Amino acid sequence: MKQLFYFLLIVLTSCQVQQKINTEALTAELDSIYYLDQKYRNQLLNTYEIDSTEIKALWNKQNAIDQKNLKRVIDIIDTVGEFPGKSLVGNKGSKAVFYVLQHAPDSIQNKYYDMIIQAGEDQELSKNLVCMYQDRYLMQNGKPQIYGSQIQIVKELDPQSGELVEVTKLWPIADTTSIDSLRMWNGFGPLEDYLNAFGLSRWEEKSNYTK
Repeated sequence: MKQLFYFLLIVLTSCQVQQKINTEALTAELDSIYYLDQKYRNQLLNTYEIDSTEIKALWNKQNAIDQKNLKRVIDIIDTVGEFPGKSLVGNKGSKAVFYVLQHAPDSIQNKYYDMIIQAGEDQELSKNLVCMYQDRYLMQNGKPQIYGSQIQIVKELDPQSGELVEVTKLWPIADTTSIDSLRMWNGFGPLEDYLNAFGLSRWEEKSNYTK
């Protein structure tokens, strides 16, 4: 009986919080935040060299937007009291919150890690996005990723020319034994197809990036 009382209290409190929130306006705002989060990132992909003047200029613009987006998303999370998920702001709104946190500084990503995992368990955020966040969290903490979602573009010394060149790499994966099944179960396509999109191959992944 006591457990039922606490359950009803939680449901009632949740309803009261949602009643105070204009979900239609919040959903529209998060749609705008999603657009702004992607605004210059779409131009950054495969457009210029990673240390070019053009890239730096685009990043300066995007970073200014990211700071404003992050402040607002944190305010929204504090107001809602939990992750603003699909049931509150729809699929695109939940994606907007995810991407803003995914693109935030490491300290912010770490702070909201448990909240993202819980949102996935509650089906308030798509599984593949939760997995991406988990992979990014592991990479930022120097650990192998699980699902193979994290790709890096770095500068390395070419042994033949002796010059610094851009190299695209897959961050090491902890276990590739059943990686395609794991990826499929969590909303990803085959690893080989994913790598091919970055000009990589499964053979390179096996020989160079996993230990």
